[in-house]
Amino acid sequence: MNNMRLDLWKGEKEIKVKALLNFEETPEDVFSFHLGSDYHIYKIVDGAGKLLEYERAEHITEMAPYWADRTKYIVKNVKDKHICIYYTGMSKAQHTMLTNDILSVNGSSFWYPCYMSFQPKSWNKEVFVHVDKDYLVLNSRFINDENAWHYIPQEGELFIIALKNYRYKTSNSSVIYYYFEEDDQKAEICVNTVGKLLSYYEELFEYKTVSQVPIVSLPIDFNAGAYNIDSTIILNRFLFDYEDNIEIPYEKIVHFMGHEIAHNWCCGADFTWEDWLNETTAEWSSLLFLIENDYKDYVEDVIRFYCENEKPEPIRTTDGSRPQQVHIKGTLLFYSIYKEFGLDTIKGLVKAFVKLKGKNTENWITVLKDKYPHVIPHIIKGLDVELFKDVLFEKLA
Repeated sequence: MNNMRLDLWKGEKEIKVKALLNFEETPEDVFSFHLGSDYHIYKIVDGAGKLLEYERAEHITEMAPYWADRTKYIVKNVKDKHICIYYTGMSKAQHTMLTNDILSVNGSSFWYPCYMSFQPKSWNKEVFVHVDKDYLVLNSRFINDENAWHYIPQEGELFIIALKNYRYKTSNSSVIYYYFEEDDQKAEICVNTVGKLLSYYEELFEYKTVSQVPIVSLPIDFNAGAYNIDSTIILNRFLFDYEDNIEIPYEKIVHFMGHEIAHNWCCGADFTWEDWLNETTAEWSSLLFLIENDYKDYVEDVIRFYCENEKPEPIRTTDGSRPQQVHIKGTLLFYSIYKEFGLDTIKGLVKAFVKLKGKNTENWITVLKDKYPHVIPHIIKGLDVELFKDVLFEKLA
C-alpha cells in the first residue's frame, strides 16, 4: 500500500504543505500528479534529500463551478520509493476559506497531490494540521507528540476545517458551528431538524449510519451550496438568508438539510452522469419527508422552480461527463413518476438504489424489473428528455 502524509501549516494568507509520498514500489522513472495552480512548489526531493527535476506539463481549467484550476507536474528520474513535495499557496474554490479564525480546504481546491500516475487508487492518507489547541479541527484529534491535529479521512477526499472563536448550538443528534449572531435562529432550526430527519431515514432505509451530524456554516459571501463529506455537512453561510425580523420558512431549512443528510445513505455512484442517482435519491428522500409532513405545496413550488431553471440537456450526457443540471433533471423525472405511480413507488426506487451494490443506472434498472416493470419504460424514456417542463406542464397546473 502507498502512503501519503501531509503536514499543513496555516499562515495569514496562504498555507504551507509538506507532502511525503511513500511508494510500495519504485515508480518507473517518471511520476506525475496534479496540484492547484495557485500553489507554488519550491522543491521536490527523494528520500535522501536529493533534489528531483520536475516540470509543469499542463494547465487545466476546471469547468465545474467553484473548482480551482490545477496544474499537472511531471517528476523525472524517480529512483526512490520516497518523494517529498514542498509547496505553499491557497486556491479559491468551493467551501474554501482562510482567515484569522478559519481554515477550510478540500478537494475542489486541489490543495494536495491528486490524479497521481502511480497506482492512484491505492493510497493510505493522513494529515497533520499544525495549529494550536485553541482551534477545533473537525474529525481530528490533537497529538501532543506531533503538536498537531491528526486527521484520517473516512472517504477519499481530504477536507480540513479548523475553527476558533465560533458560535455553536447542539442537540442530541447534531452540532452546528457558525459565526454570526443573526444566524442563531437558523442554527437552532438546523440542529433541531436533524433528529427528525435521521429517524425518518433510518425507518425508510432500515439501518442507521450516524448518531450525531456535525454542521459547519462558513461565513463566505457567495452561495456555493452545501455538501456532505465524512458525514459532516459544510455550508457557505446558510442557503436561505432573510431580512431581520422575518420568520425563516422551516420547510426550506428542512429541504436542504434533508438532502445533505440523505447522502449518508444515497451515495456511491460514479462522479459522472451516473451521479444523477446520488443527487436524485438524496433530493427525493428530503422531498418524501416534506410530503409526508404536510408540505406538499412547498414541494410543488420546488418543482416549479426547477422547471423555470431547467435548460435543454438530457440526464445522460453524450460524453459520459457529469451533467451541469444533475440536481434538477433526475428530480423532475422522479416527480413525473410520483404523479403517475404514487409515493410508494418513489420510496421503492430510492430504497432500491440505496441497497444496490454496483451503483450505476444499468444495475439499478435491472433490480427494478421484478417489482416495477411498468415504471422501467418511463425511466428509460426520461433519461433522454431534454426539457421536463414541457412534459410536466399539465401535472403542475
